[in-house]
Amino acid sequence: MMTAAKVETANAGVVQVSGDLTFATVLQIRKSLLTQLEACGDRCTLDLSGVKRVDSSALSLWLVCQRQAQRLQQTLTLTGAPRDFNAIARLVGLDEELAGAAGA
Repeated sequence: MMTAAKVETANAGVVQVSGDLTFATVLQIRKSLLTQLEACGDRCTLDLSGVKRVDSSALSLWLVCQRQAQRLQQTLTLTGAPRDFNAIARLVGLDEELAGAAGA
């Protein structure tokens, strides 16, 4: 059973995503996620600790977020990425880039 993805600002500088990040849900939250990340200011953390399931669409969404952060000259870190997210990044050769963006 798929769980709808949800985006919310957890606290200042932290945007939290929960639910499933799959092809079926990523497009539904993309605009909202980018808007909330932009509102963070110079530093923002994307928290994926509430994400249950992912597919390659989740990694694609992360890359979109990174491009936006670069355009805005924003420092964007990632925390709480699910094991499958990291495995997909490793599979496509983006694990080092992902590790560089990982926060505490």
